[in-house]
Amino acid sequence: MNMRLAYDSVDSYQLLDHADAPDDILIRSYAAVIANYSDPHGKVFVPALGLSMPIFRGLLAVYFSRFTAPLPWLYEQSTPLGDQGALAEFTDLLQLLLDNRAVDDEHHRCFAHLVATACMGNDHLWQDLGLPDRTALSMLLHNHFPYLALKNTGEMKWKKFFYKQLCEREEILVCKAPSCAVCADYSKCFGPEI
Repeated sequence: MNMRLAYDSVDSYQLLDHADAPDDILIRSYAAVIANYSDPHGKVFVPALGLSMPIFRGLLAVYFSRFTAPLPWLYEQSTPLGDQGALAEFTDLLQLLLDNRAVDDEHHRCFAHLVATACMGNDHLWQDLGLPDRTALSMLLHNHFPYLALKNTGEMKWKKFFYKQLCEREEILVCKAPSCAVCADYSKCFGPEI
C-alpha cells in the first residue's frame, strides 16, 4: 500500500489559501493544474509544469506569494520531464502553443506550459484546467493565443483542435472524411462538453 504523507503533496486549496487573488480565474487554474499534474504520486506527473525550477519557483512566488512549498514536493519537481507514454506529445503541444502566443514574454510562456500540462489529462481541457466552463477557457485562449484560437472556427473541442493542428503541421491526414461536416465522428470533436 502506497502511503502518501501530507508533506509530499500539494492541493489546490493549499495553494489558493496562499494566493493574493484566490478568485482570479488564472490563479485558480494554476492551482488546479499544479495540484493535479505536479503530484509525483498522480496518474500523470509533469514536474514543475515542464518549466525550469527557477521559473517554476518564480511562478509560485508571483501567484502564491505566501505559499511555502514542502521541500520533498519541491525536490520532486526537479525530476526531468520524461518523453514516454502519455507525455510523449507534451513537447509538441508546448511548441505549438509557444509558436502562437500573443506576446513573447514569461507570462505567456508559463501559460503555454500550463495548457500543455493540462492537455495531458483525460477530461475536457476546461475541466483539466480547473475552469468553470468552456467559455472561460475560450476567453483565456483567445487572450493568450489569439491567432491559434481564431483558427478554431467550428468550435471544435480544444484538445482535439490542438492535436489536429499538430497533425497539420506534420502533414499527417488522420481524418478519413473530406471535411468535418461529413465525418461520422463529428459529435466526438464538436459535441457539447459536459
